[in-house]
Amino acid sequence: MKIDCDIVKDLLPLYTEQLVSEKSRMAIEEHLEECEQCRKACQEMRTPPPQVRYDREPAESFRKYIKKEKAKSSIKSAVITAAIVLLVIIVRLAMTGGAIAYLAWDSAKAEIFEDTDVSHYAWYMGENAKEEYDVKWDMDESIFPGEITEDMHVLDYKMVYYNPWDAQYLSYLVVEYDEEAYHAEAERLKDYASTEYRGNYGAEGFLEGYLLLAMEADPTYGFVYALEAGNRQIVYVELIFCNYFYDLDYQEMIPGEYLPVGFNAESGNPYREKMLGYK
Repeated sequence: MKIDCDIVKDLLPLYTEQLVSEKSRMAIEEHLEECEQCRKACQEMRTPPPQVRYDREPAESFRKYIKKEKAKSSIKSAVITAAIVLLVIIVRLAMTGGAIAYLAWDSAKAEIFEDTDVSHYAWYMGENAKEEYDVKWDMDESIFPGEITEDMHVLDYKMVYYNPWDAQYLSYLVVEYDEEAYHAEAERLKDYASTEYRGNYGAEGFLEGYLLLAMEADPTYGFVYALEAGNRQIVYVELIFCNYFYDLDYQEMIPGEYLPVGFNAESGNPYREKMLGYK
């Protein structure tokens, strides 16, 4: 029985799987003997597909795939988070009238922290100070006592911390010593390698009755010093800030007699303008 190529091609899948009748098989094989094109098609159907070969074990490849997908997901999450943060900033800028207003609005949220409890002294000074107080712009605080001891009669104490954008510190400690302890402490302070401070932030000296015993002065970050105040009293002061000015209303936070004469660390002070090249 003669059959044409189209019928043979339709039957070849069944023929290669041996699912055709005996009569159809004989007809197909008779056709294949005479038709090279259909014989080639039949041969291709009988050729097994190539096996997939892995450079690594399938489980390893799968783990690598999962790892890659997780990395893609993490990157996508980071991009989305950054976009949200940027959007929030843009909205704040729009609501507050621009970058300057935004900075002022954000810094206004920072709270001024004050502590007058001298039992907390170790939180802010010395080797065991809390993290936000242990560096203070690398100013040397060794002028202050390392700790409060039983033989120290503390007359006054205050620690102020403010961090709207950059940390600022203001503190003072007034101690009355007994005769022996006073002379020992005065000698310790006089042996300190003091630095020149006059001219920094307009400072010219100290009021009469206050003798400077030790000074750590930095042209950018301020002063740490100790004053002899008479009656075996020593006043320790630190004025530490950055960007050449205090955001704090410092004059209301420390007795004026403890400040250097001429000291001006307000936002528009002449020293800041000079250092920034405004004049």
